[in-house]
Amino acid sequence: MGNASSNLWVSLFFIHATLATVVLAWWFLKKKSQTLKDFGWGMAGYAVGMAIWTLVVLIRPTDLKPLILLGVIPFLLAHIAYAKAASAKLPAKSTTLITLTAALLLATFVARTFFFQSEPYFSNQGLLFFGLQPVPTALYIATISVSFLPAIAAAVSEIKQAALKALLRTGLTVMYVCAIILVTAKDNTLLFINGVVLSLVLLVLWVKVLSAPKKG
Repeated sequence: MGNASSNLWVSLFFIHATLATVVLAWWFLKKKSQTLKDFGWGMAGYAVGMAIWTLVVLIRPTDLKPLILLGVIPFLLAHIAYAKAASAKLPAKSTTLITLTAALLLATFVARTFFFQSEPYFSNQGLLFFGLQPVPTALYIATISVSFLPAIAAAVSEIKQAALKALLRTGLTVMYVCAIILVTAKDNTLLFINGVVLSLVLLVLWVKVLSAPKKG
């Protein structure tokens, strides 16, 4: 695959991922349930982060770090909203999960920005790598896992339609795995496969939620 063709597909992936997460955020934010609204705010944070990284892919600045960092901020903050959504299902609405997520979020940001600085780059195939070192990689995985994964369970429990519930549970769980791979991958093949899988999952999710009945 030539560089021009590869660059086009990478750009289309990021554009589609941004638009898809915007649609999902909008759909969840429209719901009456506070848990679903909180999940929607988390998805909105992902959408803003993806939009900024899409800009990186489109303009390919000489220094990738400033815009990558700018996208990291809403991406990480999204997990506070996810933790809030998940916490609604904990006894007495415990703040333990939110506190833990905030601590991990801060540790992730500080580690990747100051102590183990990331070195984002484009591969020869045009794929965007975030260039994380091992410590920030582990912290990213922990931050996403302790907030996004339980938030999925909490949000899905609010959906009444059985078919939609099953689809969202499966699709969002795959999205959780893909989100981790997107920011931590170091291999071209893995990142490419991840992009294909994430694109297909997001396509199914946004088409399904737009066609779903208003109640549910």
